[in-house]
Amino acid sequence: MDKDDFIAAVKAAGIVGEGGAGFPAHVKYAASADTVIANGCECEPLLHTDQHIMHHNAKSLARALRTLADFVGDPAKPARGVLALKKKHAELIGILRDAAAEQGLELFLLDDFYPAGDEQVLVREVTGRSVPPLGIPLAVGTVVANVGTLVSVDAAVNAAQPVTRKTLTVTGAVAGPGIVRAPIGAPLADCLAACGGALPADPVFIAGGPMMGRFIGGPRDLARESVSKTSGGLIVLPSGHPLHRNAIQEPQAMRGRARSACIQCRFCSDLCPRRLIGHPFETHRVMRAFGGGVELETRDGELALLCCECGICEHYSCPMELSPRRINQAVKTGLREARKNYGGSRDICADFQIWRDFRKIPVPRLAARIGIAPYMGLETPYLGDIEPSTVFLSLRQHIGAPAQPVVRPGDKVKAGDLIAEIPENALGARLHASIDGVVAQIGDGIEIKR
Repeated sequence: MDKDDFIAAVKAAGIVGEGGAGFPAHVKYAASADTVIANGCECEPLLHTDQHIMHHNAKSLARALRTLADFVGDPAKPARGVLALKKKHAELIGILRDAAAEQGLELFLLDDFYPAGDEQVLVREVTGRSVPPLGIPLAVGTVVANVGTLVSVDAAVNAAQPVTRKTLTVTGAVAGPGIVRAPIGAPLADCLAACGGALPADPVFIAGGPMMGRFIGGPRDLARESVSKTSGGLIVLPSGHPLHRNAIQEPQAMRGRARSACIQCRFCSDLCPRRLIGHPFETHRVMRAFGGGVELETRDGELALLCCECGICEHYSCPMELSPRRINQAVKTGLREARKNYGGSRDICADFQIWRDFRKIPVPRLAARIGIAPYMGLETPYLGDIEPSTVFLSLRQHIGAPAQPVVRPGDKVKAGDLIAEIPENALGARLHASIDGVVAQIGDGIEIKR
């Protein structure tokens, strides 16, 4: 197999980045770099999905990382292959060490801090290089791949298997927390039911982790949600939890609170992980501009475009319990609608980096601060596969253009069959049937019934 064959196999399987926004992997892996990092840090509290994947797929993971490192490196010099995870996972390290050694890979062990799994923070930890503001790891010769993505790569390259299932953690205020494997498009409500259902009478749900995940709302909202290629977790909390109260604040309320209560203490800026790798990002200046209603007219407002939305400023730093992350999100949206770009420095400032080791946020302390400490010790055993009667596969499983259906209502399909293709000359990813059944309807997604 040469690099073209490798890229073709990844593209055919519909693989996207499983740990983030879903960037199509065949595009990302076509690059050239001197370092490839398998990201197994899983820094979001409560999630155990990547740990489960690494524990049960060590050889597949190492094989895929070796293959990727060979193909993104110089033909005469394969790229450095690094498997990064937290040093607290002693049993997992023992399992991975032999698999990594067989493939000539390194293990890189990190402390238990948040956000260790942010790809720019991880690149800095592993290589000592800082990705420039608004840049990507490739700017410093590095490719970062989620461990789940790499296991999918191994299945595509060695068995021609497309992506049809996703592993995710279901935890929090749940009767029987656990890890399930579900077909892409499976109702998230079915994943919850497999774990015994919610404990609170009025639960709310987060798709993803507690820091960066998306609040769904209550049971009626959950009923409209499906597993995607980027799903990593489903967290259940009681309505009115501090994370819930923050998530439902209206923009005008956030503006009023920023105007009246922001004390410009700089804690949000000083603890920002992007600033600590050298970016000229100062969240407190965005807060000041937003509170004054001038965020779209000033350079201070433009700084919001540098935000990685990790949530430290909002959930950990701010002594006034304000919402810098959500404000940055709102300002970003406004700037993009106004077609305004960041015009500031793109240089790395070494002076900011001297504080990095002293300002890393320990995960247990973070969990206590955001009110999820009672759920941190919950066991999450593997509960196996769920087999829903109906799946709904969104045509937007990835960054880029939505996939275009190649099936019609009434068509019979089998799991693994191609059902939607990448539009011509567009960034995208293929979509495959995740169960055997009949195509019931097509809209912004494809519904298949057994």
